[in-house]
Amino acid sequence: MINVDAALFHRDNSYGFGIVARYSLGKLIEAKTCYKAGSYSAEVVEALGFKEALNWIKSTNWQNVELETDSLLTVQAIRSKQKMSSIFGLIIQDCCHLLSTLPNVKISFIKRSANRVAHAIARHSRFSSGCSIFEQTVWADLQALLYSECY
Repeated sequence: MINVDAALFHRDNSYGFGIVARYSLGKLIEAKTCYKAGSYSAEVVEALGFKEALNWIKSTNWQNVELETDSLLTVQAIRSKQKMSSIFGLIIQDCCHLLSTLPNVKISFIKRSANRVAHAIARHSRFSSGCSIFEQTVWADLQALLYSECY
């Protein structure tokens, strides 16, 4: 299972993503952070994070993955396959193309309350961009959150 979330940092004119890969029982495999300069709408940043997660799945060659996000708009746009002439629409097209090359990836919408680990990592991206996080490098607050979400 992979969860993804995005964070906007308006004061810094930037945004970030948190992507978390876990085994089915909730144990951390790896998490990734990404932090970028720029100012986009929340829906664009959520879609960019989703695309980043799909690229990660493809690059690691993971199979039978469920990709979860708390961005209902992103999931609905991907499922509708309707063309949109906007930045958001172009990112969604990229996501649809990536998904077509990843036949064993399912996408799901989850409530924000079920996406707290990815959200915490997205918020942390500002301090550790491009970082991989493993079980042995998890900070205390995140470790407590991981354990609280174990199934």
